[in-house]
Amino acid sequence: MKKVWLLCIGCLYWVALTVQAAMVPNLYDARVPIAQQSPKAQQQASRDAMRQVLVKVRGNRDILDSQIIRNKVDDAQSFIRQYRFDNREGQSYFVATFDNERIDELVRSAGFPVWGSRRPSSLLWLAVENPQNGERSLLSEQSSSDHRKQILDTVQMRGIAVHLPILDLDDLSKIGVYDVWGRFIDSVVDASSRYQVEAVLLARLYVNRGNPEAENAQVDSVVNSGQTMTWQLDWNFALGQDRDAGSLTADNPEQLLTALMDLHADKLALRYAINNEGAVQGNVVLLQFNNINDLSLYVEVSKLLSSLSVVSQVNLVKQQDAISTFAVRLLGSEQDLLNAISLERHFQRQTDQFGQPVDTLQYNWVP
Repeated sequence: MKKVWLLCIGCLYWVALTVQAAMVPNLYDARVPIAQQSPKAQQQASRDAMRQVLVKVRGNRDILDSQIIRNKVDDAQSFIRQYRFDNREGQSYFVATFDNERIDELVRSAGFPVWGSRRPSSLLWLAVENPQNGERSLLSEQSSSDHRKQILDTVQMRGIAVHLPILDLDDLSKIGVYDVWGRFIDSVVDASSRYQVEAVLLARLYVNRGNPEAENAQVDSVVNSGQTMTWQLDWNFALGQDRDAGSLTADNPEQLLTALMDLHADKLALRYAINNEGAVQGNVVLLQFNNINDLSLYVEVSKLLSSLSVVSQVNLVKQQDAISTFAVRLLGSEQDLLNAISLERHFQRQTDQFGQPVDTLQYNWVP
């Protein structure tokens, strides 16, 4: 399955350590559980699948509150290009592929932005405290725990690229479990530089007993008393110079990990999805590339610009020596374009002698 590519990155990928922005596949595909293959069950599964796709394409669950969307979801089967049934570990699934053009048109007609398939990559450092003995450990890419599965299932449904550290000697020489537990976000960001991700997420997961630093004896008393445990997850978020933090509580860790990934996806979409509100549709900006010295590079730059979800058209308007100037017609705002370009590693903003971006939109091609 192609979906595995998003969630189970191969070993060679991690050896290369070039995560960066990801082209997220299968945004218009959905997999939902189904009890039986009756027409009524298929209709409900179609609606559930369409809701899943709409959230992925929009980037935020608020799209499901729209009355326009609710009306169209009732007719979900008409949006499906193809479907099939699958079975995994005794559970049957309805797997559907939706018409991407009709879904995009619906999202925009309801007043929401469409988040393109090029999306920022994130690295999650998660410290988990065992409620039985109080031991704390870090979750790694190689872990076989249910926590990892819950995270990867959720990011697949939300259409984001979230990775876990490999925790090799290089990682462990820089970061330990208590750095994550202590929520030293800047230290964790520094240690994450080798992964070349846009965002870093730090979290600690534990049974809430009033104080996450309490003695293990207090943990045992909660577990052995038979009381219902309340779990807590404290998180920190870093994207460039931006920082944010918060806490979540729930009855079990699965709910917390799902909520964390939902919250993270919402945050990323808020920044990177095209904002239709206040944007001048059809607005044209000029982008200058200073080192395009052969035809193959021109083609590559044009192709990458055209692939951005905020771009509707790209034209070369001037070529002088190695300097190429492109007229780029936008579906959103200039800031949407800058956010999208920031995810493309081949495009590097031209800076002045003080390391600040020049006033005009000048870039250099980076192989």
